[in-house]
Amino acid sequence: MMKQRSNKGMWKRTVSLYFKFRVPILLYILEFVLGVVNTKVALLYVPYLSKMQLGNIEDTSAAWSYLGLATLSAAVGFLAAVPTFYASSLVSKRLQGKLLGHAVRLPMRVVEENGSEMVSWIIQDSTYANGLISAVVGFITGIVSTVMTMNSLSGLSVYVGYLWYLLIFIVAYILFSTWFSGKMMFLRQRRESRARAELTAYLAEHLSFYMQIKQLHSRAEESKRGKSAIETFYKADIYQALLTLYNNFVSGSLTNIISLLIFIIGVPMVRDGRMTMEELVTFQNLILMAYQQLSGMPQIYVDFMYYNGQLFYISSLMYEKEELITRGKSIDENNARGDIVFEDVSFSYCEDGEPVIANASFTIPQGKLTVIVGENGSGKTTLFKLLERFYTPSRGRILFGGEPAEDIDLDSWRKNIAYVLQEPRLFNATVRENIAYGFDGQPSDSEITAAAKTAFADEFISRLPGGYDYEIGDNGSKLSGGQRQRLAIARAVLTEPNYLLLDEATCNLDAASELAVNNALLSLMEGRTTVMITHDMRLLERADNVVVLGGGGVEAAGTFEEAAEKSQTLRRLIEASRETKTA
Repeated sequence: MMKQRSNKGMWKRTVSLYFKFRVPILLYILEFVLGVVNTKVALLYVPYLSKMQLGNIEDTSAAWSYLGLATLSAAVGFLAAVPTFYASSLVSKRLQGKLLGHAVRLPMRVVEENGSEMVSWIIQDSTYANGLISAVVGFITGIVSTVMTMNSLSGLSVYVGYLWYLLIFIVAYILFSTWFSGKMMFLRQRRESRARAELTAYLAEHLSFYMQIKQLHSRAEESKRGKSAIETFYKADIYQALLTLYNNFVSGSLTNIISLLIFIIGVPMVRDGRMTMEELVTFQNLILMAYQQLSGMPQIYVDFMYYNGQLFYISSLMYEKEELITRGKSIDENNARGDIVFEDVSFSYCEDGEPVIANASFTIPQGKLTVIVGENGSGKTTLFKLLERFYTPSRGRILFGGEPAEDIDLDSWRKNIAYVLQEPRLFNATVRENIAYGFDGQPSDSEITAAAKTAFADEFISRLPGGYDYEIGDNGSKLSGGQRQRLAIARAVLTEPNYLLLDEATCNLDAASELAVNNALLSLMEGRTTVMITHDMRLLERADNVVVLGGGGVEAAGTFEEAAEKSQTLRRLIEASRETKTA
């Protein structure tokens, strides 16, 4: 499972992430060049800065030189920030596009395990991808800048002496603080990333059930749960802020300590005439520049740990293998016919878990109506997931026209199947856009209208404000259950599938809506191979083939009469239906 993926191999996963999309290399090269130029300009004005700090303002030439070079340094610094900001946005955009494209191609197992947390990973965590590249660019820039600064220091008469022992102290301190900060940074960022993802997942899931929260009087409970998720994020945020404060305090205090030590050692040297005050101030300025550059070089380790924490989940997500979409034969008009055969199929959601379906063998005859029936938890919906090839059998195989299903192109397979759920999934878009969703190309208005008429949806659509351009709200919240179902059926009609999967498509509807949906389904089923999950005795009795699931496997298969004779489960369901009618 991805949520439990260990730290093992995290470097490999993070680095490989940058080979998944096009990195704007030229922008980062420009950032490096401008950074080096900025260092060169800064080194040029340091001697003039020292004169100004000592109050030597009578030298107008030095004053104007300082002013000009300082202005130039600020301008170059501004220009250096432009490719940085642009590269950051470009990297985030390209990575988010890659993540989204990858996410829709992932196996259903990964999506069901991680759910709405993937939203936070794609939207938020991806924005940190630029940071690691910028850290590498900063590291290389730091090496070049440090060499340039040390070269300037070597030109001073104080090149040797006690002052140079400060460099040993600075380097030792930087190495220790880098190691410690890096360890803390990874744990901090991964904790903060997880807390943010859980909070996003909670809000995305629970706020979408706003009506149920009010209906079930669970405002207090939801408020408590929400505060708990916010509290977890708050603690992670406080932990992050404290560590950042610590890093800022240490780096800031060290700058003051360096300045203090330079003057403690340097002032006696000035008194003894071994150096001038201007040389001491210039040395101080160059040493502080060197400190900033040296601290930035091993900082790459801290940055790697920091961004490993931030990118931990999306790099793990990108490491997941996609479904093999294009493989084997494709289904076309010439071979889009054939029985679907389950041959000793077993399936479990976990490797070591109990099988949901065990040793299932039955046939779905081409062009016929097959009804899947069974008690709750018997594996009916799992069977549909196997038919859609969301999952592959743990054992056994599924055959289509005598050939293994896994040898058939997956995209072609799913294009020939329409799946109508008990609770249809609709988008916050127009009626037209919802019906056309999944259609290969752009359907004409007449095709959309024809599909709606076949689904007995055109009449109610015509009464909506704006008709086919009516915005239906989140998951069709502005429509009734029957209307939502008929839109889903119209969508299925438009794709002209050869096979239909109907999962309790008329469940939880009132009598009028059920009649309208049943009429739409009968129209849709005509001439197509249909597999239906239902407990409606009227549909069971008219089925050509009935498959009864029970005890983890197939209890009976055949005509309604044959299945009823063999299956105790089906007989119980028939008896329960009769009692309901007489009650």
